[in-house]
Formats: sequence, C-alpha cells, structure tokens
Amino acid sequence: MPSTSAVAGKAPILHLLAGPTLFLAALVVPFGMPYEARAAVGLLAWMAWWWVSAPVHLAVTALLPLATAALFDFVSLDVVLPAYATNLIVLLLGANILAAAWIRWGLDRRIALTALLTVGTGKKRQILTWFAIAVALSTVLPNTIVAAAMMPIVVAMLRFIGVAELRESRFGTALGLAVAWGTSVGGLATPLGGAPNLLTVSFIEESVTGREFLFMTWVTRMLPLTVTIAAVSFLYMMRAFQGEQGSVEGSREYFRKELRGLGAMSAPERWALALFVAATAAAFTRELYASFLPSFQPPFAFLTFALLCFVLRPGGEPVLRWEFAQGKIVWGLLYLFAGGAALGRTLSETGAARAIAELLVPYASGGGFVAVALFSLLAMAITQITSNTAAAAVTVPIAITTFERAGLDPMPFVYIVAAAVNCGFALPSSAGGPAVSAGYGVNLRTMFTGGLALAGLVWIAILLVGFALAQWWPGFAAS
Repeated sequence: MPSTSAVAGKAPILHLLAGPTLFLAALVVPFGMPYEARAAVGLLAWMAWWWVSAPVHLAVTALLPLATAALFDFVSLDVVLPAYATNLIVLLLGANILAAAWIRWGLDRRIALTALLTVGTGKKRQILTWFAIAVALSTVLPNTIVAAAMMPIVVAMLRFIGVAELRESRFGTALGLAVAWGTSVGGLATPLGGAPNLLTVSFIEESVTGREFLFMTWVTRMLPLTVTIAAVSFLYMMRAFQGEQGSVEGSREYFRKELRGLGAMSAPERWALALFVAATAAAFTRELYASFLPSFQPPFAFLTFALLCFVLRPGGEPVLRWEFAQGKIVWGLLYLFAGGAALGRTLSETGAARAIAELLVPYASGGGFVAVALFSLLAMAITQITSNTAAAAVTVPIAITTFERAGLDPMPFVYIVAAAVNCGFALPSSAGGPAVSAGYGVNLRTMFTGGLALAGLVWIAILLVGFALAQWWPGFAAS
C-alpha cells in the first residue's frame, strides 16, 4: 500500500497532466462545436483546472493562451496578444508602484496603527477594526497589497501578546480572516479594488458599450451591493467570533510604541500619500477634464503619478527607487489579469462563449429571479475554488453573451456577477487576501468552513438585493 506522502507526491503530476488532457480531448471529440470553439472550451477547462489545483503558479497558467494559440491556430494571435498590454495592465502597474511607495516609508503602518489606537483593545472590537480597515483600504488599493501591508502588523502584534502561531490561536486566525475577508469585500467598491473589477470593466468596454466606462459609474452602481455585503459580513463575524471576549493586554501600548517609533511623517511619506491621492482623484474626476485631455485616462494618470515617485527627491532621497519597487510589484497579478482577459477574448472570438450561452439562454429568458440566481451562484461557486480574476474571466463574458442572445440588457447581470466574483472567502486560491493570510499561517480549516458559510450568506444577499436593483432601479442598467 503506497504511503500518504507517495500519494501526495503524485498529485501535482496528475494535475499537470489533467489540464492538457482536457484540452486535447476537446480538440478531438466532436461535441457539436466547430474546431475553434472546441479548442477555446478546452483552453477554458485547462486553465480552470490549473488555476484550481495550482500545479504551477497562477501566472504561468495565465500565459497558456499565447502558447496554445500559436501551436494550435484556433484563434489569431492578433486577438490574444493585445490582452497582455491593455490600458488596465498599466493601471495595475501604476497602482502597485504607488502602493510600494507607501510600504517604503511606512505610511501603510502609520495609517493602520493610528486607526487602531482610536478604537481600543477589546478582542471583538479589534477583529472588526481590522476588518473595517481592510475594507476601506482595499477600495482603492489592490487586495493583495492591502493584505500584504496589514498582515505583518497583525503578526507582530500577536507575537507581542504571546501568540506565536496563528493556526493554533482562535483569536490569531480571527484577525487574519478579518484582513482576508475585509479585502475581498472592500475590493468590490471601486474598479481600483482589484483585478476582477478592472477585467470586468474591460469586458464592458469591449463587448457592451464600445466606449470608455467611467469609474464613478461603477461606484454608484455597486454601492448598494457593497454596503449589503459589508453589513452581512460584519454581522457574520460578530456571530462567528462571539467567543472572543475581553481585552488584549498590552496591545494599545504596543500600537502606541510602534507609532512613536515611526516618528513624525517624513517628507517622502507625505509625497507618497499626496501622489496616490492625486492619482485617485484624477481617476474619479475624469469627467471634468476628459474634453481637453482625452487620452489621460485613469491608467495613465496612475502611471504618471507613479513615475513621479522615482523623480521627486524631497531631502535628496527619491520617494521610490526601482530596486525596491520591483520587489513589491505583484507581477504575477499582472499576468493573471492579462491571461484572464486573453481567455475572455478567446471564448468570444471563437464563438465558444456564444455556444455556452445558448445552453443557458432558456434559464435567462425574461431576466427574472432564476437568471439572477443561476449566474450569481455560478460566479460565487467558481470564485471559492479559483482566483477571483479567473472567475471573472470565465463568468463575465458568458453572462454578457447569454443575456445579449436573450435580447436583454446584460449590464445588471454583469454588475451582479462582478459582485459575486469579489466574494472569495473559503480557500487561499480564492483571492489575494486569503492567500496572504494563509501564507502567514491562519487555520485553513476555519477559513474553509467559515468562508463557505459566509459565501452562502453573501450569495443570498446578492441574489435578493441584485434582483431588486435589476427590477426597480432603471439606473442599475446604465453603463
């Protein structure tokens, strides 16, 4: 009988082989689609399998559209290649650089510590505070960046009070999950909150409107869903961690000591904050200057202000040096976003999305409650097992095509699907926040069981609120 370790050792090989096997099977088995569409479906199966099982890095999987298109000629490289150099890739790069400047000068720590000092040291209050800070920061910063900035503070504080291993501490795991789930919830609020949002925006621009999608449109349409999801998550955490009573001795002193250790805000720190605020303001006030700066779209606003980090030298020291920035940029996230966009383009160009949509049109007819339930559940389920960016790449193009084929405006359903794909709670593969928290040692069983329960509650909330918005708010269909 093989040992457990031997069986475990075979698992990555099996997953490595399963992906291309599914792809090749789709090529040779005629199941009612032309060759190009079958190849696209096979690519979808391959990428989804590898994104879920992760026998290679997620970014490696994201490069598959390029290699398979070149080898098997089922879609033109002129369709696939531009997905790896879109405007929104530029936005992600700029936002990552600006966030690196925060980390370089400790601005991220200063904001978190100041907020925590104003709240107190009660365990439940601390859990909810970490959650609230994660929600707030992730509305304008990539989720992974927020989690990566906050988790070291969580771990340092826990070690200060004697918690060495998060997985062995219910309170430690609770704080880690507050950060993980908070970043997922807050990421929905604005396009800047995460790659799934930017990917969805690109699908809207390419497949629905054919023009620029304004950031403020996203914010206003998503506000009711964001508030609802945050409220449900807040109430769930109050219930799930109700055993965490009492205070954390010494944590207020720790926060005060750490804040004093940062000293007064330095000139580079002030510039790091000012540049990020300026880039964010430019993104959200584009309507004011679009007529005389037509090309200065949010991606290039963020890149412009990011470049200033390397140029401005308050006190002789640049706000940011490339050697530091390149180690903080989440390069894999850029490739993952690009791969998701490339997969979406491939599904659309080959007709695979349309063929899949034909199967779902009967359930979408009329755009009623069943349609909202089906697509929100599909998106919610996929995002629990694979990355939220991959979930958006799979579900958003299918939703757009399905409802267009049914003669319906797809926008309300795109917003609902986008809300669902932002709610990855159960596994490290779900989103950047859970992945970072898992890396710091939170109890994965608690993450899985608690995350599934939270996902179920949030799905019900999205279903009810999303259906109500689609039925009774005409503006919800606006793009």
